[in-house]
Amino acid sequence: MDRDPEGQQVMSLRLSRVLRDIGVTRQNVTRRRRTYLIQEKMTNDIYYNDSRKKYFVFGSQSEGTTTLGMESDTDVLICFNGFSVIKDWADWEPGKKCLLLIKNDRSPPQHCCLQILKNTWIDSGMEQGFGRLFRKQGPSRSAQKDVDIIYAFRYNGPLFECNFLFTRPKPGHWPRHETLAKARQCETFLVPQGHAESDQSKLEWRFSTSLIERLLMFDLNILKIQVYTFLKILRKSFFKPLVGDRLSTFHFKTALLFTLETYPPEIWQERNLLQCVIFCLKTLQRWFNLRHCPHYTISGVDLFVGKLRKWEFPLLSAVLSDMIDNIMDYVTQIEMDQIGERIVDRSKAVSTIYQNTLATVKECFDANMTEIISVYFFSTIKRNNISKTKNIIIKIQEILNESDIRAELQHAVKWMYQYIATMAASACLHWNQPIPPDIYRLYEASLDSDLTSSRLKLASMLYCSGQYERAELVLAYTESLLHADVWQWTPCVGRPVLKSTERFLQKVYQIPVLEVIKRHVACSVVFNSLEICCVPGFLVYEMHRTIRPEDFHHRRKSFDDWMDLVVIDSKPFMFYLQYLTFRQLGEEERRLEALHKLYNYVCFESKTSGHIETALHVLGHCFELENHYDCAWACYDKSLEFFPYNNAARWHIMRLLQKARGIPED
Repeated sequence: MDRDPEGQQVMSLRLSRVLRDIGVTRQNVTRRRRTYLIQEKMTNDIYYNDSRKKYFVFGSQSEGTTTLGMESDTDVLICFNGFSVIKDWADWEPGKKCLLLIKNDRSPPQHCCLQILKNTWIDSGMEQGFGRLFRKQGPSRSAQKDVDIIYAFRYNGPLFECNFLFTRPKPGHWPRHETLAKARQCETFLVPQGHAESDQSKLEWRFSTSLIERLLMFDLNILKIQVYTFLKILRKSFFKPLVGDRLSTFHFKTALLFTLETYPPEIWQERNLLQCVIFCLKTLQRWFNLRHCPHYTISGVDLFVGKLRKWEFPLLSAVLSDMIDNIMDYVTQIEMDQIGERIVDRSKAVSTIYQNTLATVKECFDANMTEIISVYFFSTIKRNNISKTKNIIIKIQEILNESDIRAELQHAVKWMYQYIATMAASACLHWNQPIPPDIYRLYEASLDSDLTSSRLKLASMLYCSGQYERAELVLAYTESLLHADVWQWTPCVGRPVLKSTERFLQKVYQIPVLEVIKRHVACSVVFNSLEICCVPGFLVYEMHRTIRPEDFHHRRKSFDDWMDLVVIDSKPFMFYLQYLTFRQLGEEERRLEALHKLYNYVCFESKTSGHIETALHVLGHCFELENHYDCAWACYDKSLEFFPYNNAARWHIMRLLQKARGIPED
């Protein structure tokens, strides 16, 4: 291809178009970066505001260097700030938790020891917390397939080998002087990973310059982002089948950074995209031939150590040589994101740039939604009382004026108002006290946390307190807000949600995230035991769905704690409350209409998504109240078919059996 520069430029332009089609655009990169940096800030502002920990999102998600087909993990680093890492005992301060950094001539490059801790210190606690889901790879520990967590300490002192980026000779055009100035201010992390060839690997910690690396990636324009993203696609398509992840994304990132530094800036143009890819591959090939891969920011490091075996270098070098000489043959073979089909304009249908943009929009919206609701959801799971919840709100309000995510934090507080209101109302009902006006004001302040859930919690409280006419009005108004493009969403991990409509995704694309949540999202309604007097009695069974030893075995630690709550999707809960309310008001026609809507939702609209078992249970309860016990039994039986474990349907089947035998319920 080097002999046909015009042909290469034409193919480069075509490849650039294809990369845009699959979502590698300036807009999508910006969207991904904003999404995960908001996640980072929300976590630090709300959860880690006590300064003992700090949360970072690194890697492809926060860089925006991924595609839908790449299915990239989210790389999280949690830094413990409560420890001070020192190089000399003279720096020790009484009352502070200090760790002594020990590094001498025998220490491997990029590594040191810390007194007193082994680098496996966190493992036992995580294994206990996550159980069989716990997995460990390099410095990362995790219990989720798509999230890798690294625990680390920070070090602010001088480290000669970590000054490599600033001290070694460079052409000067990249990194830019402004970027280098910012990089000098970045902290260094110590992550729990020993050197691959060390006999003390369990005692050693590795220096990490992730903040500098992220800063460098944020300095790249969209063409350079496309080059790097395409390098990652080549790695996953052609090198991963040969050596797995031992030739990692980080090797290709390092090749990109050195290539950017080495080659003149004028070559980085769209018409030269393939040539820029080839230059990066040649950089990597040179390292294969040397059997040595330098680290971009740290001196004395060989990134191939402990990764690639000697006999693999000739094989990888030969593949690279062929790839460099016949790059377009490889491009046309790529299955990821249908790149091969797109590049040759085959007739097979492929997703459009519009469809891929909307899919990226949805992915980012999911992350935003999860982060905004998380403080409320985890407070509910932990059964935080009114005092603790108020303290969280106070803590958030104290940082509002200094935060650049003020709107997101304020919206998170709305969910907390909903929670406090229902806890306080529940206490009033428990003690047979009237519900004071300040509780209603809290409900009012929370009403647009999303489209439905706060309104339904208010309606539930009104029903449980015997205010049936007011409950009817709230339910009617809530139903009037629903429209064809409302997206029903649940915060519970592992539950499939109804597919959002294209028009909903267009709204996410067009208007701010918080406005979408207020107008177009119907979140599941959640209650814990502190809100129990505001929950229709039948639903309390949902808090006791874990019954048998088999149920405990099928609960995922740290992910299924919501199973001790009442969690019901908005639409079935609304129809169920309407049925109960009209029953109390003696409005038979409207009661049966509500039952029909609930039946239609469960059997057709739900498509068995979300918390379908709970929807089946409330439908079954309605049938019981109508004396249709065979229909109720069918609902509970179907629920167990969907979820054989951790299912309150077992209680309802036992109740029906008791009724059949003439045994009165307690």
